Amino acid sequence: MSDLVETLRGVDGADARVIAHLDSLDFTIEYVREDLETRYSNRDLESAYRLIMANQVTGDEFKDLIDEAFEAQTLFFENVVVLVLPSARYEALFASFDRTDPFPVNDLIAAADRS
Repeated sequence: MSDLVETLRGVDGADARVIAHLDSLDFTIEYVREDLETRYSNRDLESAYRLIMANQVTGDEFKDLIDEAFEAQTLFFENVVVLVLPSARYEALFASFDRTDPFPVNDLIAAADRS
């Protein structure tokens, strides 16, 4: 497991669910919480990968439009928070967490920046 995965898993108030490296053509699951290992099929993961990467392209274009650095994309669901942390063009780290209140978004982004 990469240092970044361990760093994200160590942020207080952020219970990691799934962490994966996303490349331009494929993905690698780095961590899956034990209670979720059988919840998602390979087909589900492939579909999620394609949707996230399509969204990544849009984020990259939006970054150019507003002339600001693109640190992370955050998706808030009822019970889950997802961070997509770009590392290069069309490459990113995907990290999902249980949603708690308050949720340490800024702490996670800062931890990723330091790693």
